[in-house]
Amino acid sequence: MIDPVIELSLCFALVLLFAAAAWHKVSDRMRFGAVVRAYNLLPSWLVAPATRLLPLLEASIAIGLLYPPTRRAAALAGVPLLVLYTTAISVNLARGRREIDCGCFAASARVPLSNWLVVRNAVLIGAACLLLMPVRARTLVWIDGLTVVTTLITLSLLWAAGQRLAQTGPALRQLGGAR
Repeated sequence: MIDPVIELSLCFALVLLFAAAAWHKVSDRMRFGAVVRAYNLLPSWLVAPATRLLPLLEASIAIGLLYPPTRRAAALAGVPLLVLYTTAISVNLARGRREIDCGCFAASARVPLSNWLVVRNAVLIGAACLLLMPVRARTLVWIDGLTVVTTLITLSLLWAAGQRLAQTGPALRQLGGAR
């Protein structure tokens, strides 16, 4: 069993993640289509349907996580989607294709493929799996709400720092090798 504060913290963090990911994919469909194509995993006739379906799935998962009656089903749907993304990244890393954009978020946040993304996704898969566990019944008090908000802020800052490192890491390695 997990504590309801852990459940709410993980739930809201995943809501933010899936909602932001869906928004960025929908807001620039052409770029996202190019990213899906660049992974070179789907036949060309499946790229357009995948470009429409993936953000729809992400948005549905985000909405489902918000409501307690659908939370477990949404988390259960999130796990294979995250596994799919992790597999796509891993296959391209194994092919030596690190230069392509992961396609996770906005064009301004272009993140090349790296082992960091695989680790990050494994953590996200673990978080989604934790939401499948039963939640201990207890009354929430004001400090629990404060804990959830503080946890979300902390996780958001850690996420932003990790994204920035993933974004700039390859450039820093190139600079170090250019000496």
